[in-house]
Amino acid sequence: MNAMRHATLGLAISMGSLACSAQQATIPFGQIERGTQLYASLAAGGSEISSSSPLSSLSPGVADPEPYAAAFERVPPVAVPRVLNSKFYSLNGLHLGMAVFDVEMTQHCIAVHQCREGNPLMPSSLAGQLSIDFAFVGYSSFVSYRLKKHRSSMWWLSPTVGAAAHAVGVATGIAHY
Repeated sequence: MNAMRHATLGLAISMGSLACSAQQATIPFGQIERGTQLYASLAAGGSEISSSSPLSSLSPGVADPEPYAAAFERVPPVAVPRVLNSKFYSLNGLHLGMAVFDVEMTQHCIAVHQCREGNPLMPSSLAGQLSIDFAFVGYSSFVSYRLKKHRSSMWWLSPTVGAAAHAVGVATGIAHY
């Protein structure tokens, strides 16, 4: 039985987790006297396993540790809300649809010489307008995704403002149709 205790103590020492329960510090084995009793404590994955059989006791006033109960505790997984759901796709899809509809209405209006592009920074070509609008819609979707991922209640603001701005452009195009 003494060999079993020494093997257990050697295993605990080799794992580097033998600690003094009174001081929560590593034990300086050169200072331990012969015949002292130790209690082994093994920490694994946040759980602590203590042996109830005395391997030695560093001081006579130290109480015995709790008896061994369970090595692992089952923790249910944390439910993470889905970021990409139907609300996210609907709102960002509406923004993309309004952006494309705005460009098409503007291009039709320019083609029949009824109006011109109101934004002086926007190119007048179809490819130029679509590329800039796709960049803005992509950035807006990215911002919306990041806000929703971090559980912000304002994730819907960016695509809603974009869709409303393009709705004004669509309404102007329909008025000049």
